[in-house]
Amino acid sequence: MSDTRGRRSIMRNRLSRSTLAVLAAALLVASGLSACGADGDSGEPGKAVTWYTPMPEDAARRLAEAYEKESGVDVKVLRQSAGELLSRIKAESGDPAADVLGLASGDAGPLAKERLIKSFKSTAAAGLDGRFVDPDGYWHANEMILIMLGVNAERWEKEAGGRALPQTWDDLLIPELKGKLVMPNPTLSGTGYTFVATQIFRFGGDEAAAWRYLDGFNALVGQYTDSGGAPSQLVATGEYVAGVSFAHDLLNVSDAGFPVELVYPKPTGLVISGNALVEGAPNPEGGQRFIEWLQGKEASQMIVDLVHSYPVRTDVTLPEGAKSLGDLELVDYDPVRAGEMRKKVSTEYADRYKL
Repeated sequence: MSDTRGRRSIMRNRLSRSTLAVLAAALLVASGLSACGADGDSGEPGKAVTWYTPMPEDAARRLAEAYEKESGVDVKVLRQSAGELLSRIKAESGDPAADVLGLASGDAGPLAKERLIKSFKSTAAAGLDGRFVDPDGYWHANEMILIMLGVNAERWEKEAGGRALPQTWDDLLIPELKGKLVMPNPTLSGTGYTFVATQIFRFGGDEAAAWRYLDGFNALVGQYTDSGGAPSQLVATGEYVAGVSFAHDLLNVSDAGFPVELVYPKPTGLVISGNALVEGAPNPEGGQRFIEWLQGKEASQMIVDLVHSYPVRTDVTLPEGAKSLGDLELVDYDPVRAGEMRKKVSTEYADRYKL
């Protein structure tokens, strides 16, 4: 018991915003240099594969290493937020550096229309439930990701006016939390955008009602982060009372011993995340093989174990501490509509809240 308290005491030493920013920048530079070293030759077996992914850095690296060990093919990883990767893949149109792009299923439709990703039928998807298979073959599912709330239990107890932990998104709109919420910037982060889309869907598509809620929520936000994973860290270290994050980021900091309570607001959103083959990829054959490997049982279990997300395969076990999907109240999240309205909603969010 004393060892646990000791570990928690050490981990509660606060990381400043500048420290987090420096760490994130260092990781990005290292990843970018790694990706830029990819062999751009024609796609022969054994040639390197370049993977753009919003997956957490360590998980992506370990998956790449496992694939390299099994196949002998080098995987160059560039990790950025979902929004940054979408901007990058559009900027590289006609001369892409990536072979594989990690994305939410809802983003595939707009990218396909712009001919930025390429369709193929994955043999590894044969046993998946139909809702996890794109009939057009543009996106290839790996995991389901819940949008949720992390609460620093110690600060909540002291600063929330004696209230119980929030059970719904509306429970957050209390004056005691002014300046004490942290949220990913939805114009840059897939996590942040998923939160915004979730609000639209939970109001039955009534955007006016959703914006009224978001007006109240924004008034409480003390910081918008560029990265979807940053709020979980800032809540864990006590810089903020609560923050919006994907479930896997919060499970990771909770498992590390930080005083973070995981709140599944009723109802919340769930998105399907996976990968797509980049149109004009330097190594399309290698990219396709890597995508199919990521959909296999071994890689799928690795993703669940490393990322703490929900599997799309039935032969993969849930992450420890995760609620069963049957125990959750979910919004009717429409990934196609979410992708179609992303540009408009993100622009309005930025204009409305001066991001």
